[in-house]
Amino acid sequence: MRLKGRLLSVAEMVPRSKCVVDVGTDHGRLPVWLVKSGIAERAIVTDISAASLKKAEALIKAHGLESKIEPRVGDGLSVVYPGEADTVIVAGMGGLLIRDILKNAPHVTASVKTFVLQPMRAQGLLRKWLADNGYTIVDESLVREKDKFYEVIVARHGRQHIPKDVYYDIGYMLIKKQDPLLKEFIEHKMAKIAAIIEQLESQGTPDSKKELDEFKRKLEEYREVYQWVTRYDRSSR
Repeated sequence: MRLKGRLLSVAEMVPRSKCVVDVGTDHGRLPVWLVKSGIAERAIVTDISAASLKKAEALIKAHGLESKIEPRVGDGLSVVYPGEADTVIVAGMGGLLIRDILKNAPHVTASVKTFVLQPMRAQGLLRKWLADNGYTIVDESLVREKDKFYEVIVARHGRQHIPKDVYYDIGYMLIKKQDPLLKEFIEHKMAKIAAIIEQLESQGTPDSKKELDEFKRKLEEYREVYQWVTRYDRSSR
């Protein structure tokens, strides 16, 4: 079985683990791949939907992994016991939902070593919550599928200082490691903000003026990061 795109980018960030929990596993392809590849010795797969979990159960059975991958119906980490897993994966959900899953299970997360997170939106809010709540982001990566970028965040317990708020939106580790897709990613984000600015300028209301100033400030911060990334890219050639 092969993974590609977003799922492969998540799988590549998972460290060797005794037990991985895949929250909201859906079809179960990711944990099956991790166990078959020897990255995870065993896995627990959870999903709030019993119907979705049946798809994972069928795939697990098809690969003969019933003794190594255990499906559990439940919300988030509510069906995982403290000390069961050293790695937790939460992928394909909104950043605020991922935040809530971690926040609501401190008894479980306390013993987990690595968190591999792939938020579909609100990535900046998730990064800020992690930094404010005793997590440090140790790695990040980008993957592009058609016109959409996906961000993968690897976090562990620890303290982290984020020097500027813009690094919540444009991951600090993406900049530090010079991710190959970083320039395109920032260009994509700047284009979206520019479109919002154009729309707000056409409204011309007092409320839109305040919002307009905020987006202009954000766009300028993005440009500063983009210029630095471009200069670094040129100097490293």
